[in-house]
Amino acid sequence: MSDRLRWLGRNAEEVVCAAMMTFMTALGFANVVARYLGYSMAYTEELLVMLLVWLTMLGTAAGFKRNAHLSMTFLQERLPSVGQKALEILSTILTVGSVVVVMVVCVVYQIPDEILLKSRTLSLDLPTVYYSLAIPVCGVLIIVRVLQASWRDWKKLGRAT
Repeated sequence: MSDRLRWLGRNAEEVVCAAMMTFMTALGFANVVARYLGYSMAYTEELLVMLLVWLTMLGTAAGFKRNAHLSMTFLQERLPSVGQKALEILSTILTVGSVVVVMVVCVVYQIPDEILLKSRTLSLDLPTVYYSLAIPVCGVLIIVRVLQASWRDWKKLGRAT
């Protein structure tokens, strides 16, 4: 049983993303069938969009964990070892910095405004802050995964020298 729990821990983002995608697909399909039968489930679009925001953020973290994001290594591969390491550090700083800036803007401006204004979705009457919470919550996970990926790449660069 502990192997399954470890696997779940290692693949948590992917499991949650797969569950979200499954639910989103089923909901979208139900919406299509309902429209074909003359009913409207237009309100489900709000839920689908909200889940898509969360899915995007979790997928970003999973991508960093798996080293699946696009990277431009043309220049880095042609640099000497010191230059490669410096570029790895710069890349990590810029990536983490970008995520932190987006998180700070969200936490300092967007979320307080949504709470203060009691902003809600039109159809389902859900707080719009549910959309915004994906940024700081998943942003922390993204930063962890970026640092893990950077550490992994750093160790590879250390072995290459």
